[in-house]
Amino acid sequence: MTNKVAVITGANSGIGKETAKALAQQGVAVVMGCRDADRAETARQEIAAESDNSNVVVIPLDLASLQSVRDFVAEFGRQYDHLDLLINNAGLFPFKKQITQDGYETQFGVNHLGHFLLTHLLMPRLQKAEQARVINVASMIHHLGKIDFDSFRGETRYSPLGAYGQSKLANVLFTRELAKRCKGTSVTAYSLHPGAVGTNIAGRGLVRRTLYKLLGGYLTPARGAKTSIYLATAPGIESTSGSYYDEYCKVKPGSKRSRDAALAERLWQVSAQLLGLDAA
Repeated sequence: MTNKVAVITGANSGIGKETAKALAQQGVAVVMGCRDADRAETARQEIAAESDNSNVVVIPLDLASLQSVRDFVAEFGRQYDHLDLLINNAGLFPFKKQITQDGYETQFGVNHLGHFLLTHLLMPRLQKAEQARVINVASMIHHLGKIDFDSFRGETRYSPLGAYGQSKLANVLFTRELAKRCKGTSVTAYSLHPGAVGTNIAGRGLVRRTLYKLLGGYLTPARGAKTSIYLATAPGIESTSGSYYDEYCKVKPGSKRSRDAALAERLWQVSAQLLGLDAA
């Protein structure tokens, strides 16, 4: 894994931090895309020390701001000429409706749309790698999700779990469509369920963390990072591009909606339109 470069969003805590640590220990140059600069720098120092790898850096990234995504990609491009691994790990699960800087419901805006833009803008660097992988951290909650194209700007009544399910379904659909569009190239894509991990996804406050654990978040982040690390490092998985993996590193079919090719293509087209991108 030496001479490889990885970008990991939300790498200052939880699954992202454990994934960054594991890859750094294998000699990967790790770029941490993080919103909180102080926490990110503390985590960076810890990861660099424990891995004995000085090639761990932080580039500011707030997925709730499309301009921040663009700024991140511009800075990455100034420092690196290629990208081997893009791990779209960051995610939010707010209990109350929130709106991003660009006017999108936050779970859709951060968990899906921000990562969609990030992946699109980093594609030229991914295509320069000998073999690049895009890894999207989804959830088994995508089984509960549906895509409501009239809800993306928070127009409809907010359900925290409903919005989360929609965003995680979007992750799986995005993965399948990306794999289809990258077929025959050096870029492959995978989505995964990390397990019921006790992270700060619902917020850092004691009440929010307790509520999230009561909803089933009990595994350690190190255990939850297992599948992300597997997909980043396992040889010979290119033939499974587009697949959804479970917490035991096994390919699973995913929900019926997640296998809807027409829905995946429509979500791609609408996402690209919202971002002013070429949908081709």
